[in-house]
Parts: sequence; structure tokens; C-alpha cells
Amino acid sequence: MMRNDRGVALLIVLLVTALLTALIFEFAYGTRISLRAAVNFRDSQRAYFLARSGVNFAGALLSDNLKNNKPRDNLEQRDWQLVPVMTGSDTELRVRWEDEGGKINISAVFTGNDASKRLSRLFENPGISISQDLLEKVEEKRNFRLITELHQVLSDEEFGKVKDFVTVSPVSKVNINTASTEVLQSLGPTITASMAGMIIEKRSREPFVHPRDINDFPGMNAITAGMLDVTSNVFKVSSFATVGGYTKQVEAAITRSTSGFSIIYWRAL
Repeated sequence: MMRNDRGVALLIVLLVTALLTALIFEFAYGTRISLRAAVNFRDSQRAYFLARSGVNFAGALLSDNLKNNKPRDNLEQRDWQLVPVMTGSDTELRVRWEDEGGKINISAVFTGNDASKRLSRLFENPGISISQDLLEKVEEKRNFRLITELHQVLSDEEFGKVKDFVTVSPVSKVNINTASTEVLQSLGPTITASMAGMIIEKRSREPFVHPRDINDFPGMNAITAGMLDVTSNVFKVSSFATVGGYTKQVEAAITRSTSGFSIIYWRAL
């Protein structure tokens, strides 16, 4: 009888040991999963706020240039640039920005208004060649709050041709120092392809500093000159942050002033 009791006790001890071992492993596994989830959430949040800080970095740089009477410095940075001061062993921050003043404002496109005329000439550009019938669909849409809304009336190919030349940001004049050949030609028939090329060649050597420089440019008439400016205060900033294995991208439109900058809109991608 004593031998049988010892066998049962041994089985119970082994069973309890196995159960405890399973519980310990389950607890350890759950702890590791919770810790990993916490680390992932931390890195995700760090990446998000680091990306937002990239917008602040670009806005501060552009507003400081304006404050220091250098309004035409660093108007555009279309290639991704590393921000060293915000980059560490497990983090990386890259930013780029575009001058919205060098584009055509299509926030409101009505039949016969300036936006419609410029968009029509842009569509007629030999390098773009979009059917004028589509302009009627754009005019039916009328108001645009995001450039992506233009994609609703244009095909992927057509939208890809024009998206870099249009904006919905509040710009009234086109910046002659950053506008592309296509945008310059959209201002009117007086700016031909050759004249646009001469403008770009001139500003690559020396930017237009004063509005009178625009008026004095050969072939420029007063009406077209009135549509142009030599600087801009509205920009689209893109910021891309990496923390650990997580990446976040933020896109924002900002307006600068000598006292800082304000955000027109922003979105996390």
C-alpha cells in the first residue's frame, strides 16, 4: 500500500510541475508580447512626432530667411534632405519642400476666370496635351480643397502630368524664380516656350530680386508682369521619419511670416 501511495504522489508532483512549467512559459510569452507591443507603440509615436518636427524645422528655416531679409533663399528643396540634429542611432528624419507660389492656383475654377484660363493653357502645353473637354469637368467640380480631388476628373496618366504644376494653397501670384516652363507658359500667349527658357536661364544665373526686374525683362508686358512675383510665402512640406522599424510621413502646407509660420493643412500618410 505504501508503494502505491508513493507512485501516485510522484505522478501528482510531475503533473503539478508540468502545469507550473506551462504557466511560467505562458506568462513569459505574454510578457514578451506585451513588451514588444509597448516598444512598437513607443517607436510608432516617436516616428509620428519626429515627422511633425520636420515640418517645424522647415517652417522655422523658411521664416528665419524671411526675417533676416533673405526671402529668396531655400525657396525649394525637392530632394529629401537629412536633418542631422534630429537623427540618432535608431532615428532618421528627412524633409523636403516645394514653393506653392510657383504653381497654378486651382482652388476655384470657374468658366473664364484666371484659374480656368491658366489651366486651359497648361492642358494645351505640348508636353502635357490633355483634352480640353476635361476642362469642363474640372469647371463642374469648381472648388478644390486638395490636389487629389483633381484626380477624380482626370485619369492616372493625366493627373500625373499636371499634379506638379497646380496647387490649392492661397497664392495669388506666380513666383517667377521657381515656376516651371509649363507654369510660365500658362500665364498667357506672350510667354512662349523660348521666352520661358530665357527666364529660367536668367534666374539660374541671378534670381529676380525686385518686381521691376520682371517688368524690364525683354518681351514682358505689364499684364503678364502683374501676375508674377519674385518670392513666395506659401510652401508644401513633406517630412519622413524612421524610428526603429517604424516610419511615418507628414505632409503640410504652411504660410511663413517674419514672426514664424502657420499651418494651412497637414495630414499623416
